Amino acid sequence: PTTGTIRIRGRIASLLELGAGFHPELTGRENVFINAAFLGISRAEIARRFDDIVDFAELHEFIDEPVKHYSSGMYVRLGFAVAINLDPDI
Repeated sequence: PTTGTIRIRGRIASLLELGAGFHPELTGRENVFINAAFLGISRAEIARRFDDIVDFAELHEFIDEPVKHYSSGMYVRLGFAVAINLDPDI
């Protein structure tokens, strides 16, 4: 199409800022739920997706540790895992 309108429902997130909203004192688990809530994902929906997020990030034994103890790679893997599990509209 050459013309038209795009309507956005408020769930846009940049992949360039993976994990930018993570709070260092909170665990990986807590950060996943908080970031999902900020992006309009219900607690029930993120709970359904949580295992897939942790599996993709490969952070099973670290998910309940504060992210301030994560390496930069772990931090970004968790951020990316959250981002790809949000089913963006665009």
